[in-house]
Amino acid sequence: MTHAITPGKTRCGRFEAEAVLLLEQGRPLDEHFSSCPDCLAERTAYERLREELHSLGEEDEPPAGWQARVWEKVDRRQGRRWAPWWRRWILPIGVAGAAALAALFLVRTPATAPPGLRIGIEAGETVRRGTEAQPGDLLQLTATTGDAPHTELRVYRNDTELVLRCSTEPPCTRRGEELSASVVLDGVGRYQPLLLLSEDPLPDVASDLDTDTNAVLTSGAGVELGPRVVVR
Repeated sequence: MTHAITPGKTRCGRFEAEAVLLLEQGRPLDEHFSSCPDCLAERTAYERLREELHSLGEEDEPPAGWQARVWEKVDRRQGRRWAPWWRRWILPIGVAGAAALAALFLVRTPATAPPGLRIGIEAGETVRRGTEAQPGDLLQLTATTGDAPHTELRVYRNDTELVLRCSTEPPCTRRGEELSASVVLDGVGRYQPLLLLSEDPLPDVASDLDTDTNAVLTSGAGVELGPRVVVR
């Protein structure tokens, strides 16, 4: 941003040096910033820039109600989700045998944590703009997989581009029932992390988030959606 400078007069630089940080922190500005022409011009440009940044990626907004449709598919196929291997023995061994087997597990088997997916954002090297995620930040995924023999982490950008897919190979790391990975958020957009769980090998990637999720659920696998991350 450039300004014409009147000979003999130095442009006021207090807005860039002081006011930007105060505005990002939600703190009030002193009277100087409501009367200084240079600072008023800088604030107008600053607010215009913030509006433009918030509008980035709006053309990639997914269709309305997409999350409800995904959860509806998850609920509809909930009965087909993977089950612990020992459940296969309940019917063949009968009620009495099942009771004995249950007692054995109560005594000898430690509790298995329910599947789940947690995320974290690690700040990159760019100058921070408040608390929003920004290009260059690192998205960290930590999943609890329960006793599912086949698991996978995926991240889709704008519901169309697969930016992460791994299981036991890098960048994924598997330690017991914990699966973790990280991916750089290298552009603006909306990032959707998923944890997939299955007794059988998971289907391959076909195209977009909706199509791939439908294929996974149709195969009888389970899907855990993580919080969506918006990068501006």
